[in-house]
Amino acid sequence: MSMVAGDVQNGLSIIQLTDQFLENDFEGRKETRSAPPAELEDALTATGFGFYNILTVLAAIPVAWAGAFDMTTMTFILASAECDLELTFIRKGALVSSVYLGMTMSSFFWSFVTDRLSRKALMLMGLLIDALCNILCCTVESYHVMLLLKFITGTIVSGPFTLLIPYVNEFQPANYRQSFTTWSGLIFNVGFIAPAILAFNITPQAWSFVLFNREYTAWRIYLMTCTLPSIIGVVTISLFSDSPKGLMETEHVPKVLCLLRRMYVINNFKSPETYPIKSLQSITSCDQEIRKTNIDRMKGTWSDIMQLCNKKYLKPFLIINFLQLGSLLGFNVMRLWVPHMFMVINNFDSTMWDWSLGNPTMCDYLSRAVIFESPTNDTLYVNDCAQWRINPIIYVRSTIIAFSTVSFGFLFAQLYTTRHRKRMAMTFCYMIAVVSSFLANWVQLVPIMLILSSAIVVSSRITGNIVIAINATTIPLPLRATAVGFITNTGNLATILGNLIFSFLLGVHCYSAFVGIGCILLFCLVLSFYALRPPREKVVIRT
Repeated sequence: MSMVAGDVQNGLSIIQLTDQFLENDFEGRKETRSAPPAELEDALTATGFGFYNILTVLAAIPVAWAGAFDMTTMTFILASAECDLELTFIRKGALVSSVYLGMTMSSFFWSFVTDRLSRKALMLMGLLIDALCNILCCTVESYHVMLLLKFITGTIVSGPFTLLIPYVNEFQPANYRQSFTTWSGLIFNVGFIAPAILAFNITPQAWSFVLFNREYTAWRIYLMTCTLPSIIGVVTISLFSDSPKGLMETEHVPKVLCLLRRMYVINNFKSPETYPIKSLQSITSCDQEIRKTNIDRMKGTWSDIMQLCNKKYLKPFLIINFLQLGSLLGFNVMRLWVPHMFMVINNFDSTMWDWSLGNPTMCDYLSRAVIFESPTNDTLYVNDCAQWRINPIIYVRSTIIAFSTVSFGFLFAQLYTTRHRKRMAMTFCYMIAVVSSFLANWVQLVPIMLILSSAIVVSSRITGNIVIAINATTIPLPLRATAVGFITNTGNLATILGNLIFSFLLGVHCYSAFVGIGCILLFCLVLSFYALRPPREKVVIRT
């Protein structure tokens, strides 16, 4: 930020500090230089923890929510946009998974770019592209163009948006960083709840307006509203500078010291002259790792892969990946389909059902959503397009599910602090997910169907978090970054394939869609009994 202003409580004065003032003051002071230059971590600790740190979280919230919105909003327009975009089950599956396809396809590229460019510049670029793509989504009438735009937003989620947590953490003193990450992560995850709240307030409305001879109905207005986090994020991130570490990496040591003094003033309400750090060590000191070229990084990644495929690590690494595959498949498939499935169930015409057969199952409810393609493309959806009645209560339930997922995920994270607790929690949650998957279709009361579907979402999210924690204690530190990248892509791949296969089976053989999820989670339950421990041998560290 070029300027920070803070009102004194009595309202009589305003503190204003500009970069120019701080730089001139720093260079103009005649103080002793006897003290050795301080390391960056010590200088950050000297700034304390206060209002500036809170401001970084507030500025980061829109950025985090923009990524969460990208991964969520499509599920809340499937019923409203079915006729406009000519959506079949398989098209719906492709639409909700297109973001994850973009994340998977671009992850390798971003892993080599993000360490070499300014984090702030990358986030601003990502926010601008994301806002543009989402605005275009509000206007397009072609399903294929919409699919392409969501794929592009997925490539952004995989790159600049993943820099947010490291960027914010680099402003925090080391002794506060762990707790700060935990609580800020909880605030950022609220972004997965907000789309359901907006859908509840917007999509059921009969709102529409015409602009440039194009009609914008409620679902398009909803998508417009969902661009706000990206737009606000551009403003908030623009007000902050690069992180201290980012500035150090570009050899802007005077700017780093200027930034640290500003943080000290805002956090402690003291004069900049009282900041105890007078000079910083340059990043070119002997203990600083030399930057590697892309070729070096590719060779290092390939070396890590070869070591992970070694018999010492291959078995636990494969088990961890399959556990994550099952967890993310259960979580994202059900999370993205529950709102639409229960919107269809809510539109069930009871007069068309033969009640002598008993109460309908979930697949009996969903069978009315199957729209068979006509022999020619000209007549497709002309007479068979389903006009669903949008019931706001469905989105209230989606809000409750999202809130439960975030809350229970956070609470369980505070409990599984030991290896034994992690295994117990993972096994317990997999058991809940398996039972819920097998029973969800066969129960004949809609409230119980909803409870079981919600249980799959919540328990699968918890197991996904535990798998990441287990990876950190099983895979050796030098290989951990590469392992996490693989696990993340495995989860994204599970989301893509799971949504496509699930949507296909809903239209062809509905029962197998739920049984298939249950079988995969059952295999994960069996694997959860396997004791994952780090290998005894030491890993060979690259030089």
